[in-house]
Amino acid sequence: MRYKFPHFMPKPEFIQPDYSHWNDVKIGMSRDEVIEILGPPLNDKYRGGKWKYSNSYYTYGYLQMPMIPHPRTYTFSIGFTDEGKVFDKQDPFNDIFSVDGSPTKPEIIIPQDSVVFSHYPRIIDMRWYPSSGVYPMNYIVEIGHQYMIDPETPGDFQDEVIEDDLAIPFYIHDFVGAQPGRIRIKAKNEIGESDWSEFCYFRFTR
Repeated sequence: MRYKFPHFMPKPEFIQPDYSHWNDVKIGMSRDEVIEILGPPLNDKYRGGKWKYSNSYYTYGYLQMPMIPHPRTYTFSIGFTDEGKVFDKQDPFNDIFSVDGSPTKPEIIIPQDSVVFSHYPRIIDMRWYPSSGVYPMNYIVEIGHQYMIDPETPGDFQDEVIEDDLAIPFYIHDFVGAQPGRIRIKAKNEIGESDWSEFCYFRFTR
């Protein structure tokens, strides 16, 4: 039976800078040049702005997911040296940005492709980079399993969408058996759906 998140689940909060302006900021720029392009940083002591104990990072946006364990996991942040020059840029999307607001194709972080698991119960933790585009963003999760009746002639993968309206870029699943599996992810927003991610293959041995 497919699990549906309850309607009272908190919604993601989000602030995004203009992508084109964000991409105009380059390593080596001065603090004044960054402020001229992006304006002042956010004024939020919990999720943005000048980081509490230092002026070395300015934050210009964030994706605050429901149930996320750390408030600065997905931020648009710029790091400065002691001389006030940009040395680091961090964004939630692994530097892949939507050009028209539609979702970008998700990129799976874990599990790593072709990994072999031997633990039981067969709990698998899936995480991927959030998709860029107009927010709010939701995700479709598909998981497949492959019966190994004969190791020489394995069967086809049986794929099934197990979540079609997920508000967060991670999912935990109890896999069906000691056999190969695969997952892929698709993003959707008010504009449309992304392409499916590449398949990520794995196998449980017990």
